[in-house]
Amino acid sequence: MIEPVSAGGFNWRRLHPFGIELDADLSAPLSAGQAGLFIELLWTNGLVLARGQCLSMARQRELCALAGPVLIRTGESGYLSTESGAAASLSELRWHSDAAYTDAPFDLLALHALDVIDDASSTCFLSAADALASLPMRLRHRIEGRYVEMISPAYDAIALRSCDRRDPAAQKRGTRPTILRNPHTGRDCIWLNELQAARIAGVDWEESRDLLHAIYDHIYQPGHVLEHHWRKGDIVFWDNIGLQHMRGPLHDCGKRVLQRVIVGTEGVAPHIQSGS
Repeated sequence: MIEPVSAGGFNWRRLHPFGIELDADLSAPLSAGQAGLFIELLWTNGLVLARGQCLSMARQRELCALAGPVLIRTGESGYLSTESGAAASLSELRWHSDAAYTDAPFDLLALHALDVIDDASSTCFLSAADALASLPMRLRHRIEGRYVEMISPAYDAIALRSCDRRDPAAQKRGTRPTILRNPHTGRDCIWLNELQAARIAGVDWEESRDLLHAIYDHIYQPGHVLEHHWRKGDIVFWDNIGLQHMRGPLHDCGKRVLQRVIVGTEGVAPHIQSGS
């Protein structure tokens, strides 16, 4: 059993293989010391879970603003729900980091379960720094110093690996380094994922696809993954650069309404034209 830790007015316990569960009422004001410790715990551990919360959107934004500017994107409500019945809202969503195809990926994401069937759905997380550190050198040598063609895929393809199609359709595109330094921690992270990495730049498609498959077979092993099963009142804050995330299909999970807040400096939703 993992022993709880107490410091600065907070109690928490470590999750496996990373992250912490915080025992605190986040609707109550934080002292300056608690606010600083909260952000330190977040960046150090990559993910903070707190259960039994009841937070307004305004309060969730206040907490996220401790980590940086809250990004409010035109055309989005800030709520993710299965009630719309839209195919994309129910589909599996492959491993990714939000806006990883841009020069300004989001810093932090926070999801708060307002209305869910307890334990009926989950979100999985992976440490991109740990994944890189554990990558066999024969694979790491093949991506070091290279770039990757990254995309925001079409919504009918979010359950697929983008590298499996020679020329996948994209709402947005970008070229990024395959290894990225996380500004929150100073650790290098692998910047390759199933949803957004279309092809290693300068490499034939077949070779790139096979290399990415070999990397994914290693980094997405179950022992590297933290799976969080949602219960009403849960809130999860995570480092969007340090972690990748994914979810399974939601067709059979019942009602699922999550309140989302983004911390970042740029980022237009893929389906919204810049400047609108």
